[in-house]
Amino acid sequence: MAVIIELSLPPENFPLGTMLTTDSDLHIEFERIVPVGADVVPIFWAWDGDLDAFEQRVRDDINVQQFVAIDEVGDRRLYLLNWDIPSGAFLEGLTTAEGIIRNAHGYGTDNWEFELLFPSHDHLTRFHNISRENDIGYTLGKMQSLSEAGASELENILTDKQRKALVLAFQRGYFETPWQVTLSELATELDITQQSLSDRIRHGIEAIVKQTLFGASEP
Repeated sequence: MAVIIELSLPPENFPLGTMLTTDSDLHIEFERIVPVGADVVPIFWAWDGDLDAFEQRVRDDINVQQFVAIDEVGDRRLYLLNWDIPSGAFLEGLTTAEGIIRNAHGYGTDNWEFELLFPSHDHLTRFHNISRENDIGYTLGKMQSLSEAGASELENILTDKQRKALVLAFQRGYFETPWQVTLSELATELDITQQSLSDRIRHGIEAIVKQTLFGASEP
């Protein structure tokens, strides 16, 4: 079963992060990291600070093979960075254990905060063992299964009324073909108008689709 963990990593144990945030007031937030052979290709947002000076400093790093600004939104720039992973680095253990970065944020000399996804507890154990062998210390935070994380995310994006309406509609067969119950019957059971129920179901489905497909929600 897939497992998600929250992890806090000192900057000295994360060479890529140290390179990105050293001597700057920048905030860095990873979109995703794509392993390509022995290299790693992070896609990340940077904001605050002197972005032009930041770009020059990153290009001067000996481990950087390619560095491209691919988008700009307001005061934020989105970058793609092809980076050669040093032997024994945090990301080497992560890619070897088939881990995926769901979210990561760093600023200055603060610890980097990660949300990582592993295919199973065995993969997480492998990552832990590799990190220990390479003397990479970290603080482990919350740990949960992927299904538990999904349920938690749904709790955050749905209102109580939307959740109750969707659960009842599903249990009564409203989403089946053909319908096992009408919208009017469900509205009567909840003691609300048919229009109110329709709005709750529609807005709830819209919130789930936004979270699932785009990672955003508007409860």
